[in-house]
Amino acid sequence: MNTKFELTPRLALAAGFAAGADTLCDVGTDHGYLPISLLASGKIKRAVAADIRLGPLASARRHAAEAGLTGLIRFELADGLEFQGAEKCDAVVCAGMGGETIAGILGRAPWTRRGVKLVLQPQSKIDELCRWLASRGYALRSAALAAEGERLYTVLLVSGGEGGYNYCEDALLAAEDPLLGPWLDMRIARLSKALAGMERGSDTVEEAGRAREAVSRLLSVKEALK
Repeated sequence: MNTKFELTPRLALAAGFAAGADTLCDVGTDHGYLPISLLASGKIKRAVAADIRLGPLASARRHAAEAGLTGLIRFELADGLEFQGAEKCDAVVCAGMGGETIAGILGRAPWTRRGVKLVLQPQSKIDELCRWLASRGYALRSAALAAEGERLYTVLLVSGGEGGYNYCEDALLAAEDPLLGPWLDMRIARLSKALAGMERGSDTVEEAGRAREAVSRLLSVKEALK
């Protein structure tokens, strides 16, 4: 495969979760590297590359042509999954966007609760996304971490139904992810700093309470690692 289309560790992790799909939709496809990589390696049969912006979609179309895969990829200028025939996809990837954005995309596509593999890579609001998923009939099945430089990225495997893990750290602990320790330290430090700001500012008691609960929860998981 052309090295130009090699995936970053974050996208490679997402691609690993998405492998085996009949029809994959890559929401916010950007350059289209993820579906191109999966198609070129024979790990999916066909793909939809969707993006809300014309520029990235044109880039994805050009890259697919360079890889000789144009006939296997459908291109959609769309907000999330709001395009005709989206419900025919049996796997959906939402990578590189905030947790609230991901929740909004899924909230407008309730069919994703029915037999669809969801691969989610939130850049923010991870706890909020996990709570939203559980309240809407989705279950967190697994999670993994990828390192790019000094940053750690979380990828979630989700589907509709009961069961699953409450929070990302629970899934990472069950998977014995080797990067869980550094990730916990990063999250605890970030939340503790945010909590200190909340206590000095005008944030609500509910927000501060959730931050304290999250720090306590993460410390408990860190203790379980020892």
